[in-house]
Amino acid sequence: MLVATVINPLPISLSISASGNNVCAGTLITYTAAPTNGGITPAYQWKVNGAAAGTNNPVFIYAPVNGDLVSCILTSSELCTSNNPAASNTITMVVNPILPVSVSITTPTTTICAGTQVTFLATAQHGGTSPSFQWKVNGTNAGANNQSYSFIPLNGDVVSCVLTSNAVCPIGNPATSNSLTMTVNTNLPVSISISTPTNPFCQGNPVTFTATPGNGGTLPAYQWKVNGVNAGTGTSTYTYNPVNGDQVSCVLTSNLGCTQNNPASSGNIIMSSLTAPSVSFTLCFDSITTVGASPFILKGGIPLGGTYSGPGVDPLTGVFTPSSTGVGTKTITYSYTNVSSCSALMTKNIIVQAAPVFNCGSNLTDIRDNKVYPTVRIGAQCWMQKNLDYGTSIQGNTGQTDNCINEKYCYGDNPANCNLYGGLYQWDELMAYTNSLAAQGLCPPGWHVPTQSDWLTLFNSSLGQGLAAKPLQDSVFNGFRAIAGGFEYSNFTWKYQGFASIYWTSNPYGSIKALSHSMNQVNFSVADYYSNRSNAFAVRCLKD
Repeated sequence: MLVATVINPLPISLSISASGNNVCAGTLITYTAAPTNGGITPAYQWKVNGAAAGTNNPVFIYAPVNGDLVSCILTSSELCTSNNPAASNTITMVVNPILPVSVSITTPTTTICAGTQVTFLATAQHGGTSPSFQWKVNGTNAGANNQSYSFIPLNGDVVSCVLTSNAVCPIGNPATSNSLTMTVNTNLPVSISISTPTNPFCQGNPVTFTATPGNGGTLPAYQWKVNGVNAGTGTSTYTYNPVNGDQVSCVLTSNLGCTQNNPASSGNIIMSSLTAPSVSFTLCFDSITTVGASPFILKGGIPLGGTYSGPGVDPLTGVFTPSSTGVGTKTITYSYTNVSSCSALMTKNIIVQAAPVFNCGSNLTDIRDNKVYPTVRIGAQCWMQKNLDYGTSIQGNTGQTDNCINEKYCYGDNPANCNLYGGLYQWDELMAYTNSLAAQGLCPPGWHVPTQSDWLTLFNSSLGQGLAAKPLQDSVFNGFRAIAGGFEYSNFTWKYQGFASIYWTSNPYGSIKALSHSMNQVNFSVADYYSNRSNAFAVRCLKD
């Protein structure tokens, strides 16, 4: 009889474990199988994500990727088994990526002015949730553990930052940033000074101030001030008419990048005034003339001793020459400089007209007062056929003076006598206070006070001086038509109206006399009379 031995089947099981999980990418993990009832020669089939992997070994080593499912199947070598082959537990792998750690730093500019605080900002890559920042200046630790760092650098300072990341699976940790080298420019001191060559200054005259900048840059801005109030324009010079005690200064704003004391203020210039001369200019000459008229001396500027200038004016002599100016209105200036070198000026106008078309024998209109004079040609000469009647009538007991008023007497202080016989003139007044032969004097432009030579030419054309009074006084023939208008002796005696007349020449005789010619109704000889200049005689003007 056979006795049967019944062996209970052995339950087969397998568990596996990993040397690590939640690891970094690329990490080799060792998986170990722990069999139950595997027998003497158990067989292992490792699987990754259900696919066979590894070798028939209770140990499996490989670098998983995130999410890999690792398991193993055990085939036991026992004879009586249950659950053979047996599947192990499955391990789900958590694999973290490798994170490269880096850091870069920036600042708005690396070129600054001395004393400027600069802020640097660090930008971390994979710094983790609590990155650590170590700032460095020239390789030496500086600042606090902060993403930004502020300080006042010096020229050449090198700034960098070291980042220590707390991220999972970092690489290149800690990381060093780029380096920033600082260029620190020296602050240039801004300054300004102002000057004027005209202090003390002359009242009423403009004064120019000049600013001299220090480190003003290429486009300096200037703000001038007078007594603390803004004035002038933004240029380096300023011109105005100051008053005594004015305080002038200037503020300079430099456009250089790195400066100190910007804007800068100049010191004050306190203005001190000198008295300017009081200048007047009265017309003591014809304000209207013709381009062909004789030159004449300009007068009327007060104080005496100043200078006349303008078109056609010789500033050394004060003589105005119409022919050198052309037609038009000419502005004449009288300027005077006093002992303080202060000047003032006044101006007057002279109208220069074209020389009129004139034929001797026709009427002459005096352009100065529009009075009309008949004319006559005697020989080669053209004479006015009436005595000159130009100027302002004054009383006969008042001397004619160099007062810028063209003065005349009317015989007996009766204006009707000027209409009939013309005016009576003291010699200096007639000559406009010059001693020049053939001067225009008070004659119309283009005419002159006749010289002794002119009179002799007339006499020679009129029977000679011994008999010339007859034709010259004839009211019909010859045409000169001298009339016995009389004269005045030295401001107190009227003489010989209706009997005689005396005519001035432009020839002086010494310092107090001048040559004249007298003629009367009885004696037909024309006398030479060396008369005191204070006597008042008639004048006949002669065409130049």
